[in-house]
Amino acid sequence: MIRVKLKLRRFRRRPRRAKKATILSLAAAAAPARKKSAGRSASARSAAARGKTAPGKIRTVFSSDWVWPAIGILAFAEVILLGGHAVRWAMTSPRFVMDEVKIVGHKTLDPESLVKLSGLRPGTNIFGVDLERVRERIESNPWVRRSSVRKSPPSTLRIEIEERVPVALIDRKAGVAVDAEGVILGPLTGGAAGAVSMGGCSPLLKGFGKKGRRPGDRIESLDFAPALTAASLFSGAPVIRQGCLSVSRAGKGLFRLEAMGGKIEMILSEEKMAAQAARFHAVAEHIFAERNFSAAPVRLDLTFPGRIIVRPVNENGGLKG
Repeated sequence: MIRVKLKLRRFRRRPRRAKKATILSLAAAAAPARKKSAGRSASARSAAARGKTAPGKIRTVFSSDWVWPAIGILAFAEVILLGGHAVRWAMTSPRFVMDEVKIVGHKTLDPESLVKLSGLRPGTNIFGVDLERVRERIESNPWVRRSSVRKSPPSTLRIEIEERVPVALIDRKAGVAVDAEGVILGPLTGGAAGAVSMGGCSPLLKGFGKKGRRPGDRIESLDFAPALTAASLFSGAPVIRQGCLSVSRAGKGLFRLEAMGGKIEMILSEEKMAAQAARFHAVAEHIFAERNFSAAPVRLDLTFPGRIIVRPVNENGGLKG
């Protein structure tokens, strides 16, 4: 068996001076604290002198951070004031008085009539012109398809227009024309009458010139587009060139074409109209070389695939392939 002997040690009491030393050390530690507190008081006083606030008191700030924002606000206000002066000067300066209006793109229309329609007056300041209002007034003319208006300082206003092109008549007696979009342009005058001519005579679309329709109105009928297509497809034939061509409805999906003063009548369908026109152009000269149109009018039926039926208008029978 192993025995462990424990040795007991006797602890002696520390001398009183050690305790006193500890007390003295605490007093010495407290002394710098009092000095530090005194230092804070001095710093607080110096901070107060510099504008800082001691603890527990309201601080009044006198800082330079507000200077640059204030300068920015003043500069912005100055820009606004200068801008206002610049606008006032431009609106009243004789340098910007409009003395020229340029019209670009006109072919049929009279430029002076367009300027009069625009409502522009001599002596108007160019910056005071309402461009949108001028554009609306210009486009109120049915012959103007679209327009653009822009300022060209110091004294010029530029108006660019795109005119509508007349392609057919809806009233031959009055010479009322329409464009490809079905907009009624009104009676043709001057160069416009020649512009609409196809083969020496303007094609007539019958049944589309209803009473009450005025220039600027649009024809909304679904038959208008195929009728116009028929007029353009058949107007190039040599025999058609000798007279005026007219197109009218002949039933559902059918159209009647008349030429040479009614001596030739053609019936065609809306479907495959281009093929019918090509077939007609291929045999037209052959057919008309064999017939005398001074007697009875002739009707050509193109609605049958691959052939043309030719017969007198008042008689039945007769096939011509």
